[in-house]
Amino acid sequence: MLAVIVIVVAAALGAGIMTFAVGLPGSPCEGIAGTTRNFTIVANINGFNDSKNHQGQWPIMSVHRCDIVKVTIINRDTQTHGFAIDNYAIRGTEIQGGQTLSVPPFLASKIGQFRVFCISFCTVHTFMQNGSLNVA
Repeated sequence: MLAVIVIVVAAALGAGIMTFAVGLPGSPCEGIAGTTRNFTIVANINGFNDSKNHQGQWPIMSVHRCDIVKVTIINRDTQTHGFAIDNYAIRGTEIQGGQTLSVPPFLASKIGQFRVFCISFCTVHTFMQNGSLNVA
């Protein structure tokens, strides 16, 4: 048991010394000045941004890598709706009926297409599953 403890402590010290010597990796956006992008998503009895009545017109947010993304959600319904973004706001948040909420701003540091979706089951849940954040 003592030998295991000594090995674990030695490995931790070695990793700490290497991190100090080599340094921590920098931010992928270090030295790049992105733009702040503001988006408003309206949730109501017709889904996100009326997606129930306009199939294929899900909320689509397009930004460039290293932009700051600010999203405001307005719930114009009486029921609770949820909001999440894969990779960036994965825990998501719930918005009570009649409430307006701002998602904490985040840095779009990873290129790709990320799903925007509802995390709360509601009567129009299926119309709130296919939005996207596109980071180019």
